[in-house]
Amino acid sequence: MLDDLNKQQETLKNELVTMERDFNQKKEQFIRIQGAIEALNLVDAGGPPLDENLPPAPPAPEVPDHTEAAKALGV
Repeated sequence: MLDDLNKQQETLKNELVTMERDFNQKKEQFIRIQGAIEALNLVDAGGPPLDENLPPAPPAPEVPDHTEAAKALGV
């Protein structure tokens, strides 16, 4: 009986190791495909894809033109 249980344990251990290896390979493949999709979205859209769940970015503040002031100071 003990021998049988030890054999079952070894078989299950080997199956788990195989499943873990297969899982890690699939996970790496998924990550590579996901990265390729994101890269293609950037190329197609001309910029980063918008996340519909995020609020829109606030407008950039206007930068004042200091050209005249610089001329007056001789810069």
